[in-house]
Amino acid sequence: MTVVVTQDASSISVPNDAATDLPPQITDFPADPVIDGNSVPASAPGLFTDTPVRASGSPCIVSPMPGTLMPMNWLRPRFEFLPTGQDNLFEITVTVPGFAHALRIYTQGDSAHAWRSGALTYVLDSILWAQLSAWVVDTSIGVAIRSMSVSAAGAVQAGPSPAATSSFTIAPVAAPGKIVYWALSNSSTAQSTGLLKGFGIGEEGVEDVLEPGQVSGINSSNDGCIGCHTATPDGLSVGMVMGPPESNIGLDTYYEWLVDIQPTSLGSVPSYAAPTAISSLRSIRGGAPTFSAAHWSDGDHIELTSNDNGELTWTKLDAPSQQGQITRTGDSNYASSPAWSHDGSTIAYVSSAGTSSIHDGRFAQGPADIYLVPYDNQQGGSATPLQGASDPSNTQYYPAFSPDDSLIAFTSFVTGNNPVAYGAGGGVNSAAEVFVVPASGGTRQRLAANDPPACLTDLASPGITNDWPKWSPQVASAGGKSYYWLTFSSTRSGRAQLFVTAIVSSGGTLSLSPALYLWNQPSDEDNHTPSWDNWQIPPVTVVD
Repeated sequence: MTVVVTQDASSISVPNDAATDLPPQITDFPADPVIDGNSVPASAPGLFTDTPVRASGSPCIVSPMPGTLMPMNWLRPRFEFLPTGQDNLFEITVTVPGFAHALRIYTQGDSAHAWRSGALTYVLDSILWAQLSAWVVDTSIGVAIRSMSVSAAGAVQAGPSPAATSSFTIAPVAAPGKIVYWALSNSSTAQSTGLLKGFGIGEEGVEDVLEPGQVSGINSSNDGCIGCHTATPDGLSVGMVMGPPESNIGLDTYYEWLVDIQPTSLGSVPSYAAPTAISSLRSIRGGAPTFSAAHWSDGDHIELTSNDNGELTWTKLDAPSQQGQITRTGDSNYASSPAWSHDGSTIAYVSSAGTSSIHDGRFAQGPADIYLVPYDNQQGGSATPLQGASDPSNTQYYPAFSPDDSLIAFTSFVTGNNPVAYGAGGGVNSAAEVFVVPASGGTRQRLAANDPPACLTDLASPGITNDWPKWSPQVASAGGKSYYWLTFSSTRSGRAQLFVTAIVSSGGTLSLSPALYLWNQPSDEDNHTPSWDNWQIPPVTVVD
């Protein structure tokens, strides 16, 4: 249930089960500072106040980046900062307009959950976050961090630095659905085994969703790795590809599979799927399948994917099962990586030329463009390039429809800049970036979330691999604005990790926000190809 409360004559949506679940309204921060842990000297506030400020050496605020927009049900804000030199004591100041007091936190930081090597973190108190996220929305919340160096006895060794500043805003809406992603424990070796892990937004951990050994019907050809995947529209099953066993990982051959993810039927073929349909699927070497809610009912369970011949293949899963190809009049290139609109009318896909442009039905290397073709009850039709995602100077791939089908997100890099889009063993294109364009065609916009913090001068995009965008399953509206949430994978930390960004539409104009790091994910794993859907998976259990 969504509870609507009134704050300053404005309606905001509060994601709580009942009005009684609302935390007490917050109108000010505590006047007393927060001393984080026994190792922080009790005199820390005075050290920052009474010691002369040095001329330079501000820490780098890695998170939140200035102008970050967080959904109301986001993880507790985690302040991440990179100290200068030997600084080991930090003052975090949080300010809210209209509050008489600032929140002042004194900490030595924690290395847990940091995505940047050498960075330190501090996670906001859960009770305080619950109050802020319910009552302080659409308001820029200021963040300032200063640092200094002290001895073990608390003596000043280097005075306080100037403040580094940032800000974040809590959106008046929540982010729906759950994210299930492809996890590789060590993609640097040929023995990597992929499995699916997942979590709900705001959950401070992840759980295994499906491991290769839990999939029924596996054999010696494909029992080693779960790869690219998509939720069925009801969130009860997963369409995916299964790869070879570890002993044959070099074969890099993936076949289509469809299984339940519910605890009572985990890894089993869904009851509506005919054996002949599953057999047909398992003959397809392809990439992640795609589904549409408009074609997901009894007698019309349709799965779309691409095959190793570069065709768009539809499979009717119900008995009697059927299979065929989507006609693409006007496009003789290879087709791969399809995305199906939620209303079932349109398929977006990657059009690329040459046998090397696809591998086992998956897009492999450019140049390539995004094309649109009607579904038209399996008949297809005229295929046309998507304006804004069919620039001959760029390679465009991995399209994804927004939940209202008004926008398409996609990955792009300058053609000729490392032509491989996605290689064996989890390899990705470092030049890749994420863009968004109207689904009807138009001017593409580069996401602000591609960029790492400006103070990390050794990182820049292109160069840090931003790819595989996926939208949250619903659009939320408040105050005349539409709020979209988008997740993607990035290697800015040195490993593939998942990030989220906000895209807000107001009067047809899009506002693009910096990236939010999902700090609940394991930072020592490679996390690729997220799927953000209405996954029906259990909540994450976190044991402190």
